[in-house]
Amino acid sequence: MSTQHKQAMDAVLQAAAHDIVATLQEREINDRHGEEADLAVLDVAILHAYRVFMRICEENGLEVDAGYFADLAADLAEEVAQDQDYED
Repeated sequence: MSTQHKQAMDAVLQAAAHDIVATLQEREINDRHGEEADLAVLDVAILHAYRVFMRICEENGLEVDAGYFADLAADLAEEVAQDQDYED
């Protein structure tokens, strides 16, 4: 990974960390290791992924399609799950 990519990833992770803290507070979640906290983190991760997708589309003059994003995310999740099945 290039230095530029690493810096960009670090910035995204830092922004996500701030959003996670805010989301946990908004939802009044005190147990950071519970299922509710896990779901909050997942929500923030998906939202950040969608924001990145939107920016990439906009920068390249493409129409932002939330349904297409959802389809791609579902396909990726299925592939990752299958890869984990093979590793186990």
